[in-house]
Amino acid sequence: MATSEQWTSLLSWLATQKVPTHEFKAVLQSPSESSHAYAVLPGDRRLVAVQDIPESTSILTLPHNVLLNTNTIPKEFIEGVHGSQLTSTQALTLFLTTYRSTKRASPPADDETSSIKYPFDEYLFTLPTAFPDIPLVWVLEDFYEGNTKVIDAGDAKNFKRMETYLQKNVTTPSQDLFKTYRLMTYTTFRKSHDVLCRFIQDWSSLLPTLRERHPSPFLEELIWAWLIVNTRSVSFDLGHKDHADNIVLAPAFDMANHSPTSRVTAVVTPHALTMYSSAPTGRVRSPLTDRLLEFSGSSSSSGAPPRDPSSSSQPEAPCVIRRGEDITFSYGPHSNPTLLAEYGFIASPAHNPWDSIDVTPLILALFRSGYDPHLQKIDMLKTANYWEDYTIQCDPLECSHRILVALRLLHTASERVSEWWDHVEGQRDEMDEEVEDAVRTTVDQLFSELSARSRALLNTLHSPVLHPAPLGLSSYAFQCLKTLAINESNAISSYPSGM
Repeated sequence: MATSEQWTSLLSWLATQKVPTHEFKAVLQSPSESSHAYAVLPGDRRLVAVQDIPESTSILTLPHNVLLNTNTIPKEFIEGVHGSQLTSTQALTLFLTTYRSTKRASPPADDETSSIKYPFDEYLFTLPTAFPDIPLVWVLEDFYEGNTKVIDAGDAKNFKRMETYLQKNVTTPSQDLFKTYRLMTYTTFRKSHDVLCRFIQDWSSLLPTLRERHPSPFLEELIWAWLIVNTRSVSFDLGHKDHADNIVLAPAFDMANHSPTSRVTAVVTPHALTMYSSAPTGRVRSPLTDRLLEFSGSSSSSGAPPRDPSSSSQPEAPCVIRRGEDITFSYGPHSNPTLLAEYGFIASPAHNPWDSIDVTPLILALFRSGYDPHLQKIDMLKTANYWEDYTIQCDPLECSHRILVALRLLHTASERVSEWWDHVEGQRDEMDEEVEDAVRTTVDQLFSELSARSRALLNTLHSPVLHPAPLGLSSYAFQCLKTLAINESNAISSYPSGM
């Protein structure tokens, strides 16, 4: 089985770090080397099994010292008066930004004058070099007119341009903010804008430190570093109080692609991160310490505990991953709009069980901010934690409970709001018939509005004068936007009016 040159180099480095690479049951394959059809991205690399892998079997194990995190980053790469104030995401981003900008400004590695040593260099060499299909990149390239490769990320003026622009729309961000936003469903736009806001927040925190870096990092390098952390970090207990800071970058582990149903699971111990085929249960021998570990995950399909490598009396577990098959795991219960905004791909063109339609602004618009009875109801919804976050599940098509609760209050007379509180507290399932009829009518109107918006977006996306390349979109990215719009349209059109 052909393997990637990057994989071979990575294994050599891991071996020098005393990682048991001879026990790895997977290899990395690049597009030209793999004949397997599964891929979440066109031509993406994939992690492939080199042998049949039974259930609850260790596929690869990484000790703590090869996991890139705030404890293993050499302090000189993130030192400075501002370094101690950074989150893990920001610290890792700073390290990767410094790495990339220093590499750019340094002599080639084979140049005798080059004496810079880069920790984790062999691992960093395996990372993606760009993220062209993530909306954050489209937006920033659009705003900075394609100049992110030369814009100084440490120059406060460059940051202020974007910050000022966004602050003008901070209350109700509009899809008119950026050209590519207009080509998205509202749900995709909201997810993409949330990613942009997170990036801007981290850029703001890093700005004082970036200003002190030499050579000055370019904005493109900062974007790349931030997206590496955002797309590839995994949870690992580092002892930080904030759970979000307990993240690491894991060589080899992060090469497994996404699938809605995970074929592997990650097991974290104080010593290592191990990838197992399905969830280990009972007692499993640690590949690093040779100690038996107790797990209480889901049982194997045979109903027996996982096979102890030291025992020959236990039966072989059913094979769950065949030689040559992709090793995939779920990045989480993510909708396709989330996957595109966060990772730059969609999972399944036809169906994603987590897909939903964000209708928050349409519901909020029903409550008039200058009308006292509505203002009182807004306060009630906030008190009951039912204000905002209104979605419609796509398959099966269903309004969320939050929508129904809000609409029931909207149509409840002020003198009868105590009945609504009874509903919120679970003492009654529905309101009286008059209120429920009004809710159904409003839902009909909601879907009518969604249908009109959906048709308008599809007309825009299929316009013969629309060309994706000038907008910075690859053909794959443009097809993703079309697919998301079509899927949402199909879901909306399945609504039986007047039900």
